[in-house]
Amino acid sequence: MGTTNTKNYKTYSRSEIVLLLIRSDKAVERGIVAIYNNQTLDEQRDYKTHYRNNKGFNKIHDKFGTYLAKYILSGKHLDGNFLDKARKLTIYYSKQLVDVANGY
Repeated sequence: MGTTNTKNYKTYSRSEIVLLLIRSDKAVERGIVAIYNNQTLDEQRDYKTHYRNNKGFNKIHDKFGTYLAKYILSGKHLDGNFLDKARKLTIYYSKQLVDVANGY
């Protein structure tokens, strides 16, 4: 389990985040949106990665990841093949999600 810092907030490990993503469809959707939120505004608008800043989706996943995030943000839920692919993406980007979960 994660540790607790001096302010008594839980600190999540990468393995805890990955386990959560494996078990929870909601965590996958929240993870996709969190990664999308790490994109710059122009990257979000253009469905394209412009900067190599280790934030958001990389150039291989930018279009599909942005599509998924906007779909989720429209109030819809992922299922089937889209959910499976989104789960793989969030596990791939789990380091970013650890940083988000831990407030870095």
